[in-house]
Amino acid sequence: MKTIDTKGRLCPEPLIMARNGLREVNEGEKMQVISDNDTSYQNLMSFLEDLGANPVADKKDGIYTIEVTKPAESASVAESNPEAYCAVPQPAGGNTDYVVVARSCRMGDGEDDLGSLLIRGYFNALKEMDQLPTHIIMYNGGVKLAVKDTDTAAALAELEDKDVSVLVCGTCVDYYSMKEQIGVGRISNMYQIATTLAEAGKVVYL
Repeated sequence: MKTIDTKGRLCPEPLIMARNGLREVNEGEKMQVISDNDTSYQNLMSFLEDLGANPVADKKDGIYTIEVTKPAESASVAESNPEAYCAVPQPAGGNTDYVVVARSCRMGDGEDDLGSLLIRGYFNALKEMDQLPTHIIMYNGGVKLAVKDTDTAAALAELEDKDVSVLVCGTCVDYYSMKEQIGVGRISNMYQIATTLAEAGKVVYL
């Protein structure tokens, strides 16, 4: 029996793997799908039921094993859309997107050296998180975080690679005469910054 192991993977990848597995087996043939994630398991069950694959699940030691049968209507498998089953329900507050605002090149009040250490740690930790901000906005002294060849600029570049928009206040860059030193992000204006903040589900100020 063909086995599709989706452990450690997040939606929609487990559903795509299950769909591709079904494409490779014959009609009426059985297949197993394994998952270790509650949300992925629930999405897999809904997806496979709608495909007509008659999923039967068993759970042991936190591992779900789903046995399915390739449906007779193979077209339903080929035309399926796994991504549609992976919408994350939003809490009562509505929009779960958030924006991070760096108002300074340090984090918190007190010792400057400690504040610099903390903000470097924050951005290096942020890039490893599952839920990333939609935007990072830097104004006033915060624009210094985007200076070339700094730890924070390197972390911000990695966040950009993960589709986080990094906005650097143009007025602030001009004030500090730093335009040639900026190594990451997009020089922005206050209208765009104000619009981004107004549309954010939540704003995190550093």
